Amino acid sequence: MSIQFNIDDIFSDGAARRTDIAKARIFFAIGDGNGEAPHTRRTLNQKLGLRPATVSAMVGELITDGLVVEGQKVPATGKGRPEVSLNHLPQRIATITLEILARTIRGVLVDIDGQEMAQSSTTVNEEDAEREIIAEAFDGIVDDLLSQCPDESKISGIGIALPGIVDENGLRWISAARWPRISGLDFHWLAERTGLEIHIERKRQAELRARMQRHPDEQTQSVLHVVWGYGISSAFAQNGVVLSSAIGGFGDLGHWLVDPESRQKCLCGQMGCLEAHAALWALQPEIRANFPEIPDQPGAVEKFMRSHDISGLTRVERGTRLFTLSLYNMFKAFFPDKIVLSGCFPHSPGMAERVRSFFTRMPEYADGRVTLEIEDSNADDAVIGLATPLFNVSLRPLLTAKDARI
Repeated sequence: MSIQFNIDDIFSDGAARRTDIAKARIFFAIGDGNGEAPHTRRTLNQKLGLRPATVSAMVGELITDGLVVEGQKVPATGKGRPEVSLNHLPQRIATITLEILARTIRGVLVDIDGQEMAQSSTTVNEEDAEREIIAEAFDGIVDDLLSQCPDESKISGIGIALPGIVDENGLRWISAARWPRISGLDFHWLAERTGLEIHIERKRQAELRARMQRHPDEQTQSVLHVVWGYGISSAFAQNGVVLSSAIGGFGDLGHWLVDPESRQKCLCGQMGCLEAHAALWALQPEIRANFPEIPDQPGAVEKFMRSHDISGLTRVERGTRLFTLSLYNMFKAFFPDKIVLSGCFPHSPGMAERVRSFFTRMPEYADGRVTLEIEDSNADDAVIGLATPLFNVSLRPLLTAKDARI
């Protein structure tokens, strides 16, 4: 688990000065050892092409800021006095991230390097999932992680990745398929109680942000990320920016109306949503009737799909057709360079083949210009995707040079 920072994102208003950029470059060079010998002021001069006076001044500021510490003496490679090694202090800033994994709320305290410092979790069953119980569960996890945070670490904030419909600006979790009774859970109470910055967003957005760190080439492309499993959800990024609307959704595929005459009620309360016809929660009764051994845990379900052909079941076949049609129309709305599918159903060879076959009917102007990729779920993506923007905000004042004359 690691975080790849972009200096332009830290100074996102474009007001960074030359010395601010130099200070940030020095900090990340010290932290990016890649197994090599620790940097010294002299090796930073050579690697970054900065003036010795600039390196010396900015290293001094980083030490004062608590982001860097001097280590052991390093023998000089040529003439001159021995140098002193420089090491970064990744736990100077930490972030609390919270995400939903099936019925489990998982919290992770993570440092600037993306390394886990502490973890806490609790499981909430559907029958117990009242709004107050869910709020108490979040509360308990946050308290547990705060109690494990080192005294020298500053918490940059709390990031929460949620399924369903999310009002980011209003800090409200509007609805979720698995826990319908949480409707309208407001997180302002958590901000008031902890005094920390709270950021909530749809889990798919956080995952897509992390994916683009692993695939830097996608930061100059448009990417549509779709998860087809217990629910159906999506996120979209253009040139490295994950897009969202005023209530947090952007292309909420699972709740597209696919059959106006349908009496299939979705967990969101509406009739005829795609999820009501193609999500695992809707198809599970038919699948279990034919394959009683299907497991409940998400990872185990993915493994089951790889080895059991469910694509010919009546409702599964119809759900696949409706999902594929919706995905095709979503493609024509966004025209992404890449579509990334994850979740349990894309790992069913029969279902995946039907989706791929449909995409061979591309219009001539788009033929060969879109890539369809099936990806395994990455357990750390939500953590990285949540932590990155919170760290960006916290790092900005620390990486702003105090002496801009150097």
